[in-house]
Order: sequence, then structure tokens, then C-alpha cells
Amino acid sequence: MLVVSCGKNTVTIKGNVSNAENELLELSVNTTPKKIIDTLRLKSSGKFSFRYDFRKSVFPVFLTLSISDKPLASLLVEPGEKVSMETDMKNLAGYKVSGSEGSYLLKELNDKMLKTTISVDSIARILDRLETPVSEERSQEINRELASIFTKHKRDLIRFVIKNSKSYAAYTAVYQILPNGIGVFGKENDALYFKLLADSLETKYPRSPYVLQLRDDYNRLIRPNVIQNLIDNANETAMPDIKLPDARGTQISLSSLKGKVVLLNFWSSKDRVTAQNNNELLPVYEKYKSRGFEIYQVSIDEDRGSWLQTINTQKLTWINVCDFTGTATYPLKLYNVTKLPANYLINRSGEIAGKDLFGEKLEEKIKENL
Repeated sequence: MLVVSCGKNTVTIKGNVSNAENELLELSVNTTPKKIIDTLRLKSSGKFSFRYDFRKSVFPVFLTLSISDKPLASLLVEPGEKVSMETDMKNLAGYKVSGSEGSYLLKELNDKMLKTTISVDSIARILDRLETPVSEERSQEINRELASIFTKHKRDLIRFVIKNSKSYAAYTAVYQILPNGIGVFGKENDALYFKLLADSLETKYPRSPYVLQLRDDYNRLIRPNVIQNLIDNANETAMPDIKLPDARGTQISLSSLKGKVVLLNFWSSKDRVTAQNNNELLPVYEKYKSRGFEIYQVSIDEDRGSWLQTINTQKLTWINVCDFTGTATYPLKLYNVTKLPANYLINRSGEIAGKDLFGEKLEEKIKENL
């Protein structure tokens, strides 16, 4: 019974590091300062074995494997796991890990960052080879390329956080630092992901210190409970703001339309029902746009080409925005949208006057607020 009990509270980490004879391998806990668990000198076979005892800890633990003071791998382990690793001293980034879901997810995050870093470095090398200062046009082109790389990276992380919101690995994702030293998440619009993750982790790990950290940063980015209050008291309060790029890449905020009656509409070019809803909105828009009515339409598309084609085919002249993160786009969570079509009508004062209005009810509400 004692043997079984010990096994349930212990993690074993075994593996092989090729071409690393006489190198010092170290296992430590990610604390400040770091806490070294064990070290060993690798032999010609490269095989190693470590054990970590959870003891009083009831939460998953972040560990680091280092070789000759170089980080080899970040691990996220839980009691009872048997982690297996393989790598080569000549290619430490190419390590393989199994037997630990959290550690596998951390490897996925590491690979995403490595890919982004390589892309940024390739642009830096191009700049280094240029003998003369680049033109303003070329400089703008490079900035657009860098922005595109970072945008794609963030979209990937948003998907990762939502998909793995019950794993501590997602916690690592929201605190990831880009090669330029700036955090991927940290703007006011990112507050939603901190709250989403805190709520999700708390159901699995009550009283987790990581949950407390997430809530602190959520509160730092946005006033407590502002989102839920705005939704619950739609007729009494102002709307949460959205800022996304339109078809030309220009960032347009919902708040910039204050003074108009605005229909905030959610749709997808691949959804027949919402596409049909566009046909019903067209005559309403033509009828009232000259009187101060506007439509701010948020798409959950991932394919830019399909989105643009539908806009052109249906001749949608109102404001259409999209960040191409699909159902991971933050306005869905911000406005508690769980199905399409969905909409909110916002009056001239920037207050939510109604939601999920269609057909005659929508037109009546528009006239009432113009």
C-alpha cells in the first residue's frame, strides 16, 4: 500500500540525451530563486532518470530540465505521471516528450515561439545585409511583415488558450514574451482571456495561486465585473468596446461610432443563416443610414478570401471587421455570444438599447432610437 501511495504522488522523468557525454543535467522547480531537485553527470549512453515528489502540493508543478546551464525543456507535471524524453545535444529544441499532457502542451507552445522567432530573425538578417538605409516604403513593408508575424502568433495563442483553458499550460501562454521583449497579452482587450482562464482553472484547481495571479492581472486590465454588468444591465449601461481591422486593414473601434444608432452584428460568411440575415439588413441599412444609422459587423471567419468575397458579392457597404481567429475572437466572449446570428442595438449615447432583434422588431427599435 505504501508503494502504491508513493507512486501516486511521484513523477518519474526518464530519457536520453544523445551526444552529451560528461554534460551536467539538472532538474529544478520553476521558483524564484529556482529550487534544484537533482543533478547527474551523463554517461556515453545519455540515459537519465529523475523523480519528483509532490508531498504537500496539490497542483501541477512547472519543472525545468537544464543541461550545462542551458535550458533543455520546460515540463508541466502532475502526480503519477511517467514522463519520457528524447533529445540530441546538437538540437536541443527538437526534443520529444510523452507521458505528460501538460509537458506536451508546453512543447507545443515552445515550437510556436521558435517558429515566430525564426521568422523575425530572418527579417533581421535581411536588414543586416542592406548596405544603405532602407526607403520609407521598404521600412513600412518590413513593419507590415513583422506585424503580420506577431498577429498570426497571437491568433495561434488565443486558440491555444481557449482550447486548453483547463491546463496550466494556457497560463504560460498568456504570459509569453515576444522576441521584441513585449508580452503577447497585456492590452485592455486581452482582459477577457485572463478572466476566461481564471474561471476555467478555478473549477479544476480551487485556491490555485495561478488563478489568483490571473485575476489580479484581469483586474489590472479592466474594471472588475464590467463586462458581465454591461451584459446583465444592457438598458442601463454603455457597451464594451471592440477594435478590429476592416477589409483594408484599418483598425476601427465600435466606440468611434458614438453619436449614431449602431447595430453590432455577429456573423460568418460560411453560415447560410447569417448570410441570409445580411439580405434582410440591406434594405434597412439603405433606409436609415442617412439618418444616423450604422452597422458594425463582426465576422468569426478564419479565411480572409472567403470573407472578402462574400462582402463584395453581397455588396455590404457597412463596417465589416474581422481578426480571423474564428470562434476564438474576443468580441464573442465580450458580448456573451453563443450562437449566430446575434446582435446588439446601441443608441446615440453609446448604451445598449436591445439585443437579438430581427425583422420588424429591429426596425421598430431603430426608429425608436433615431
